[in-house]
Amino acid sequence: MTYDIEIRKIKDLLDDGKYLTNINMQRKYIYSHKQATHLLDSIQKKIPIPAIYLWSNANGTYDVLDGKQRITVMRLKKNANYLAGAVYNFFIDFIDESDFENYEIPVIVCRGTEQEKIETFRRINTTAIPLKEFEIMNALYQGAFVEEFGNWGINPSPNEEKIFGGGIRGENCIKALALFTQNLEDYFKHNRDVSFVKGLKLQIEKLVGDTFAIFGAYETSDWYILAKIVLENSNDQSRISSWKLNAQKIVDLFNEYKANGELSNAPSKESFYKELLGCYTVTGLDGKRFFTKDDKKILYERLTAGATRGKKLCSGCGKEFAFDDFEIDHRTPWSRGGRTAIDNAELLCKRCNASKGNR
Repeated sequence: MTYDIEIRKIKDLLDDGKYLTNINMQRKYIYSHKQATHLLDSIQKKIPIPAIYLWSNANGTYDVLDGKQRITVMRLKKNANYLAGAVYNFFIDFIDESDFENYEIPVIVCRGTEQEKIETFRRINTTAIPLKEFEIMNALYQGAFVEEFGNWGINPSPNEEKIFGGGIRGENCIKALALFTQNLEDYFKHNRDVSFVKGLKLQIEKLVGDTFAIFGAYETSDWYILAKIVLENSNDQSRISSWKLNAQKIVDLFNEYKANGELSNAPSKESFYKELLGCYTVTGLDGKRFFTKDDKKILYERLTAGATRGKKLCSGCGKEFAFDDFEIDHRTPWSRGGRTAIDNAELLCKRCNASKGNR
């Protein structure tokens, strides 16, 4: 069913509880000042605005599936203090009050099953401001988990914000959860009635605490990478304890490689950090960290078996390459106690060495 309704009647229906904008699947107010004033300018100039979608409930009320942002702007136009904790003034006071109250907005009323309601909501919310992933999960899997998780995302601690970011649309929630599961939607689905505060929140707090206990003195924007590494090693508490004990040495080492440009030039920052952290996981490391070009030349000359036409074989893929196409690396990684010596060296083509990591 489709019809037009005046703004003043929308206000009355909201006040009477007939129109419901605070249903769980709706996101919070996110319009910018520019978007709000643009909407009011359209009303002033009698330019049509998009329809409001309602869902008819059995009890005679209507859920606002799409249009909450527009309705909120209209309420703020009448009362700048409508939203608790903030004052909004759009400076459109020159709109004739009667014209504003009598402006007609198209309304589309839908009805059906709960699943059809969710699917309708999902499809119509792909316009000017597409839904973020968390907002979709909020609509599909309403319950204690998503409600508490969303509140956490709005008010993260300073250290949580460094790792996951902030915002009111749940991007940091998705980023945090991605560390703990590969299938986000399944997690929301199976934990919808589970308390976030008593479960995942405690895991996040421990991860953040461990991450900053180790790297807190490090000036970086790589917090998410570092948190990921800590989580991957969380089952080995002796390793985490070793990193905490050597926290300052680790930060000094990171700063050294950051200063000489090796960190920024590394193909993978995550792999580079892992290799450096290996220094404080094993003992008896070789004082010589890297092979030299002379080491590469000596090894190249020694490896004559299988050589043809002056070329040698890559230890990884077994293909032939010339000297300049090889890189020299440890067989047993240095971070795991491997010596930087010819008897622990191998020649790899650039592709094989890049894919080797810390194996």
